Amino acid sequence: MVEEKKRKVDSTLSLHNYGMECDETEAWIRDKTRVIESTQDLGNDLAAVMTMQRKLFGMERDLAAIDNKLTFLRNEADELARDHPELADDIRARRAQLDAAWDALKKTLKDREDSLGEVSKLQTFLQDMDDFQSWLFKTQKAVASEDVPDSLPEAEGLLSLHDALRDDIGNHRDDFLQVKETGARVTQGQEDDPQYQQLEQRLNGLDRGWNELQKMWDSRKNFLDQGLGFQQFMRDAKAAEAILNNQEYTLAHVEKSDTLGGAEKALKKHEDFVSTMSANEEKIDGTVQTGQRLLDAKNLYAGKVRDKMSAIRD
Repeated sequence: MVEEKKRKVDSTLSLHNYGMECDETEAWIRDKTRVIESTQDLGNDLAAVMTMQRKLFGMERDLAAIDNKLTFLRNEADELARDHPELADDIRARRAQLDAAWDALKKTLKDREDSLGEVSKLQTFLQDMDDFQSWLFKTQKAVASEDVPDSLPEAEGLLSLHDALRDDIGNHRDDFLQVKETGARVTQGQEDDPQYQQLEQRLNGLDRGWNELQKMWDSRKNFLDQGLGFQQFMRDAKAAEAILNNQEYTLAHVEKSDTLGGAEKALKKHEDFVSTMSANEEKIDGTVQTGQRLLDAKNLYAGKVRDKMSAIRD
Protein backbone atom coordinates (compact mmCIF):
# COMPACT_ATOMS: atom_id res chain seq x y z
CA MET A 1 0.00 0.00 0.00
CA VAL A 2 2.74 2.40 0.99
CA GLU A 3 4.85 1.45 -2.04
CA GLU A 4 1.91 1.98 -4.38
CA LYS A 5 1.23 5.39 -2.89
CA LYS A 6 4.88 6.33 -3.23
CA ARG A 7 4.88 5.21 -6.87
CA LYS A 8 1.87 7.38 -7.65
CA VAL A 9 3.46 10.39 -5.97
CA ASP A 10 6.68 9.84 -7.93
CA SER A 11 4.73 9.47 -11.15
CA THR A 12 2.80 12.70 -10.49
CA LEU A 13 6.07 14.50 -9.82
CA SER A 14 7.52 13.09 -13.03
CA LEU A 15 4.46 14.38 -14.92
CA HIS A 16 4.99 17.85 -13.47
CA ASN A 17 8.69 17.78 -14.35
CA TYR A 18 7.88 16.56 -17.85
CA GLY A 19 5.70 19.61 -18.44
CA MET A 20 8.39 21.98 -17.18
CA GLU A 21 11.10 20.33 -19.29
CA CYS A 22 8.89 20.50 -22.37
CA ASP A 23 8.38 24.24 -21.81
CA GLU A 24 12.08 24.83 -21.32
CA THR A 25 13.04 22.76 -24.36
CA GLU A 26 10.51 24.48 -26.59
CA ALA A 27 11.82 27.89 -25.46
CA TRP A 28 15.33 26.66 -26.23
CA ILE A 29 14.29 25.53 -29.72
CA ARG A 30 12.49 28.80 -30.51
CA ASP A 31 15.47 30.82 -29.29
CA LYS A 32 17.78 28.97 -31.70
CA THR A 33 15.26 29.46 -34.49
CA ARG A 34 15.28 33.22 -33.87
CA VAL A 35 19.09 33.28 -33.94
CA ILE A 36 19.12 31.59 -37.37
CA GLU A 37 16.39 33.90 -38.68
CA SER A 38 18.37 36.94 -37.52
CA THR A 39 21.14 36.09 -40.03
CA GLN A 40 18.88 36.36 -43.08
CA ASP A 41 19.39 40.10 -43.62
CA LEU A 42 23.15 40.22 -43.07
CA GLY A 43 24.14 39.99 -46.73
CA ASN A 44 26.54 37.65 -48.48
CA ASP A 45 29.93 39.43 -48.39
CA LEU A 46 32.87 38.31 -46.25
CA ALA A 47 32.05 40.67 -43.40
CA ALA A 48 28.46 39.39 -43.32
CA VAL A 49 29.59 35.77 -43.33
CA MET A 50 32.00 36.43 -40.45
CA THR A 51 29.21 38.13 -38.49
CA MET A 52 26.92 35.20 -39.23
CA GLN A 53 29.61 32.79 -38.09
CA ARG A 54 29.84 34.56 -34.75
CA LYS A 55 26.07 34.43 -34.33
CA LEU A 56 25.90 30.73 -35.19
CA PHE A 57 28.95 29.75 -33.13
CA GLY A 58 28.20 26.56 -31.23
CA MET A 59 24.91 26.00 -33.09
CA GLU A 60 25.84 22.47 -34.17
CA ARG A 61 26.67 21.53 -30.57
CA ASP A 62 23.40 23.07 -29.34
CA LEU A 63 21.33 21.23 -31.94
CA ALA A 64 22.92 17.92 -30.91
CA ALA A 65 22.08 18.68 -27.28
CA ILE A 66 18.47 19.52 -28.19
CA ASP A 67 18.15 16.31 -30.18
CA ASN A 68 19.35 14.29 -27.17
CA LYS A 69 16.89 16.12 -24.92
CA LEU A 70 14.01 15.39 -27.27
CA THR A 71 14.89 11.70 -27.32
CA PHE A 72 14.76 11.68 -23.53
CA LEU A 73 11.40 13.50 -23.48
CA ARG A 74 9.88 11.13 -26.05
CA ASN A 75 10.79 8.15 -23.87
CA GLU A 76 9.49 9.98 -20.82
CA ALA A 77 6.20 10.73 -22.62
CA ASP A 78 5.67 7.05 -23.46
CA GLU A 79 6.24 6.03 -19.85
CA LEU A 80 3.97 8.75 -18.45
CA ALA A 81 1.24 7.89 -20.93
CA ARG A 82 1.25 4.32 -19.62
CA ASP A 83 1.11 5.50 -15.99
CA HIS A 84 -1.60 8.10 -16.69
CA PRO A 85 -3.81 6.73 -19.46
CA GLU A 86 -6.42 9.40 -18.74
CA LEU A 87 -3.83 12.06 -19.72
CA ALA A 88 -2.20 10.11 -22.53
CA ASP A 89 -3.67 12.31 -25.30
CA ASP A 90 -2.44 15.52 -23.63
CA ILE A 91 1.02 14.06 -23.00
CA ARG A 92 1.41 12.94 -26.61
CA ALA A 93 0.04 16.23 -27.89
CA ARG A 94 2.69 18.10 -25.91
CA ARG A 95 5.33 15.83 -27.39
CA ALA A 96 3.99 16.45 -30.90
CA GLN A 97 4.13 20.19 -30.27
CA LEU A 98 7.80 19.88 -29.39
CA ASP A 99 8.50 17.75 -32.47
CA ALA A 100 6.82 20.40 -34.64
CA ALA A 101 9.00 23.14 -33.17
CA TRP A 102 12.07 20.97 -33.73
CA ASP A 103 11.13 20.28 -37.35
CA ALA A 104 10.59 24.02 -37.88
CA LEU A 105 14.06 24.76 -36.49
CA LYS A 106 15.72 22.24 -38.79
CA LYS A 107 13.79 23.59 -41.79
CA THR A 108 14.80 27.16 -40.95
CA LEU A 109 18.43 26.11 -40.79
CA LYS A 110 18.25 24.17 -44.07
CA ASP A 111 16.52 27.06 -45.84
CA ARG A 112 19.23 29.41 -44.60
CA GLU A 113 21.97 27.08 -45.80
CA ASP A 114 20.28 26.70 -49.20
CA SER A 115 19.91 30.46 -49.59
CA LEU A 116 23.61 31.00 -48.96
CA GLY A 117 24.73 28.85 -51.87
CA GLU A 118 28.44 29.48 -52.51
CA VAL A 119 28.67 31.68 -49.44
CA SER A 120 28.09 28.61 -47.27
CA LYS A 121 31.38 27.25 -48.59
CA LEU A 122 33.08 30.42 -47.36
CA GLN A 123 31.42 29.98 -43.99
CA THR A 124 32.62 26.37 -43.86
CA PHE A 125 36.14 27.50 -44.71
CA LEU A 126 36.13 30.12 -41.96
CA GLN A 127 34.91 27.52 -39.46
CA ASP A 128 37.61 25.08 -40.58
CA MET A 129 40.22 27.80 -40.20
CA ASP A 130 38.98 28.67 -36.70
CA ASP A 131 39.04 24.99 -35.71
CA PHE A 132 42.57 24.53 -37.03
CA GLN A 133 43.80 27.70 -35.36
CA SER A 134 42.35 26.54 -32.05
CA TRP A 135 44.04 23.13 -32.40
CA LEU A 136 47.33 24.80 -33.39
CA PHE A 137 47.34 27.04 -30.32
CA LYS A 138 46.51 24.13 -28.01
CA THR A 139 49.21 21.92 -29.54
CA GLN A 140 51.86 24.64 -29.44
CA LYS A 141 51.10 25.08 -25.75
CA ALA A 142 51.47 21.33 -25.15
CA VAL A 143 54.74 21.12 -27.11
CA ALA A 144 56.10 24.13 -25.21
CA SER A 145 55.80 22.26 -21.91
CA GLU A 146 58.74 22.95 -19.59
CA ASP A 147 58.32 19.78 -17.51
CA VAL A 148 61.71 18.31 -16.59
CA PRO A 149 61.97 14.56 -15.86
CA ASP A 150 63.32 13.76 -12.39
CA SER A 151 63.44 10.00 -12.88
CA LEU A 152 63.70 7.40 -15.62
CA PRO A 153 59.94 6.59 -15.59
CA GLU A 154 59.16 10.32 -15.88
CA ALA A 155 61.60 10.70 -18.76
CA GLU A 156 60.03 7.74 -20.57
CA GLY A 157 56.51 9.03 -19.88
CA LEU A 158 57.21 12.56 -21.12
CA LEU A 159 58.88 11.19 -24.26
CA SER A 160 55.90 8.93 -24.92
CA LEU A 161 53.49 11.88 -24.61
CA HIS A 162 55.68 13.95 -26.90
CA ASP A 163 55.72 11.21 -29.54
CA ALA A 164 51.92 11.09 -29.33
CA LEU A 165 51.88 14.82 -30.13
CA ARG A 166 53.95 14.09 -33.22
CA ASP A 167 51.29 11.62 -34.37
CA ASP A 168 48.58 14.20 -33.72
CA ILE A 169 50.51 16.80 -35.72
CA GLY A 170 50.86 14.34 -38.58
CA ASN A 171 47.12 13.65 -38.50
CA HIS A 172 46.42 17.40 -38.89
CA ARG A 173 48.77 17.92 -41.82
CA ASP A 174 45.99 17.40 -44.39
CA ASP A 175 43.78 19.86 -42.48
CA PHE A 176 46.54 22.49 -42.67
CA LEU A 177 47.09 21.95 -46.39
CA GLN A 178 43.33 22.11 -47.04
CA VAL A 179 42.94 25.39 -45.14
CA LYS A 180 45.98 26.83 -46.89
CA GLU A 181 44.80 25.78 -50.36
CA THR A 182 41.22 26.97 -49.85
CA GLY A 183 42.43 30.23 -48.33
CA ALA A 184 44.58 30.94 -51.38
CA ARG A 185 41.53 30.50 -53.63
CA VAL A 186 39.29 32.63 -51.42
CA THR A 187 41.71 35.58 -51.26
CA GLN A 188 42.81 35.47 -54.89
CA GLY A 189 41.99 38.73 -56.66
CA GLN A 190 40.81 40.39 -53.43
CA GLU A 191 44.04 42.29 -52.67
CA ASP A 192 42.25 45.65 -52.25
CA ASP A 193 39.50 44.44 -49.90
CA PRO A 194 40.43 45.16 -46.24
CA GLN A 195 38.41 42.15 -45.01
CA TYR A 196 40.27 39.80 -47.30
CA GLN A 197 43.58 41.44 -46.39
CA GLN A 198 42.90 40.58 -42.75
CA LEU A 199 41.99 37.04 -43.80
CA GLU A 200 45.26 36.70 -45.70
CA GLN A 201 47.15 37.90 -42.61
CA ARG A 202 45.49 35.17 -40.57
CA LEU A 203 46.45 32.59 -43.19
CA ASN A 204 50.07 33.78 -43.13
CA GLY A 205 49.97 33.54 -39.34
CA LEU A 206 48.76 29.94 -39.57
CA ASP A 207 51.57 29.14 -42.01
CA ARG A 208 54.17 30.57 -39.64
CA GLY A 209 52.55 28.83 -36.68
CA TRP A 210 52.60 25.45 -38.43
CA ASN A 211 56.28 25.77 -39.36
CA GLU A 212 57.15 26.97 -35.87
CA LEU A 213 55.30 23.99 -34.39
CA GLN A 214 57.60 21.60 -36.25
CA LYS A 215 60.68 23.39 -34.89
CA MET A 216 59.25 23.47 -31.36
CA TRP A 217 58.56 19.73 -31.50
CA ASP A 218 62.10 18.95 -32.70
CA SER A 219 63.62 21.14 -29.98
CA ARG A 220 61.54 19.56 -27.23
CA LYS A 221 62.33 16.09 -28.62
CA ASN A 222 66.05 16.80 -28.39
CA PHE A 223 65.65 18.00 -24.80
CA LEU A 224 63.67 14.92 -23.77
CA ASP A 225 66.09 12.56 -25.52
CA GLN A 226 68.94 14.10 -23.54
CA GLY A 227 66.92 13.79 -20.34
CA LEU A 228 66.22 10.12 -21.09
CA GLY A 229 69.90 9.42 -21.79
CA PHE A 230 70.89 11.10 -18.52
CA GLN A 231 68.30 9.18 -16.47
CA GLN A 232 69.37 5.88 -18.04
CA PHE A 233 72.98 6.71 -17.18
CA MET A 234 72.02 7.56 -13.59
CA ARG A 235 70.21 4.23 -13.26
CA ASP A 236 73.28 2.33 -14.47
CA ALA A 237 75.61 4.50 -12.36
CA LYS A 238 73.60 3.73 -9.25
CA ALA A 239 73.90 0.00 -10.01
CA ALA A 240 77.66 0.42 -10.60
CA GLU A 241 78.09 2.19 -7.27
CA ALA A 242 76.22 -0.61 -5.52
CA ILE A 243 78.55 -3.16 -7.12
CA LEU A 244 81.65 -1.23 -6.05
CA ASN A 245 80.36 -0.78 -2.53
CA ASN A 246 79.63 -4.50 -2.30
CA GLN A 247 83.13 -5.33 -3.53
CA GLU A 248 84.73 -3.00 -0.99
CA TYR A 249 82.70 -4.55 1.79
CA THR A 250 83.63 -8.07 0.72
CA LEU A 251 87.36 -7.24 0.57
CA ALA A 252 87.18 -5.56 3.96
CA HIS A 253 85.61 -8.61 5.57
CA VAL A 254 87.82 -11.48 4.38
CA GLU A 255 87.64 -14.30 6.89
CA LYS A 256 90.87 -15.93 8.07
CA SER A 257 90.89 -19.65 8.69
CA ASP A 258 93.24 -21.83 10.76
CA THR A 259 92.00 -25.10 9.27
CA LEU A 260 92.52 -26.76 5.90
CA GLY A 261 88.79 -27.04 5.29
CA GLY A 262 88.26 -23.41 6.18
CA ALA A 263 91.13 -22.34 3.94
CA GLU A 264 89.70 -24.27 0.99
CA LYS A 265 86.31 -22.70 1.58
CA ALA A 266 87.83 -19.23 1.76
CA LEU A 267 89.80 -19.90 -1.46
CA LYS A 268 86.62 -20.98 -3.29
CA LYS A 269 84.82 -17.89 -2.05
CA HIS A 270 87.69 -15.71 -3.27
CA GLU A 271 87.69 -17.35 -6.69
CA ASP A 272 83.92 -16.75 -6.99
CA PHE A 273 84.48 -13.14 -5.97
CA VAL A 274 87.20 -12.65 -8.62
CA SER A 275 84.97 -14.21 -11.29
CA THR A 276 82.04 -11.99 -10.31
CA MET A 277 84.30 -8.94 -10.15
CA SER A 278 85.44 -9.53 -13.74
CA ALA A 279 81.85 -9.64 -14.97
CA ASN A 280 81.01 -6.54 -12.95
CA GLU A 281 83.95 -4.65 -14.41
CA GLU A 282 82.31 -4.92 -17.83
CA LYS A 283 79.12 -3.37 -16.44
CA ILE A 284 81.06 -0.57 -14.75
CA ASP A 285 83.18 0.09 -17.85
CA GLY A 286 79.99 0.16 -19.94
CA THR A 287 78.48 2.75 -17.60
CA VAL A 288 81.60 4.92 -17.79
CA GLN A 289 81.61 4.67 -21.59
CA THR A 290 77.95 5.69 -21.70
CA GLY A 291 78.77 8.69 -19.54
CA GLN A 292 81.63 9.63 -21.84
CA ARG A 293 79.34 9.51 -24.85
CA LEU A 294 76.97 11.89 -23.06
CA LEU A 295 79.89 14.24 -22.38
CA ASP A 296 81.06 14.05 -26.00
CA ALA A 297 77.52 14.87 -27.16
CA LYS A 298 77.46 17.87 -24.77
CA ASN A 299 74.44 16.50 -22.91
CA LEU A 300 72.49 19.14 -20.98
CA TYR A 301 73.31 17.30 -17.76
CA ALA A 302 77.04 16.96 -18.57
CA GLY A 303 78.09 18.46 -15.22
CA LYS A 304 76.16 15.87 -13.22
CA VAL A 305 77.38 13.10 -15.52
CA ARG A 306 81.01 14.16 -15.00
CA ASP A 307 80.58 14.25 -11.22
CA LYS A 308 79.02 10.80 -11.16
CA MET A 309 81.77 9.36 -13.38
CA SER A 310 84.39 10.77 -11.04
CA ALA A 311 82.63 9.16 -8.06
CA ILE A 312 82.62 5.78 -9.83
CA ARG A 313 86.29 6.03 -10.82
CA ASP A 314 87.32 7.02 -7.32
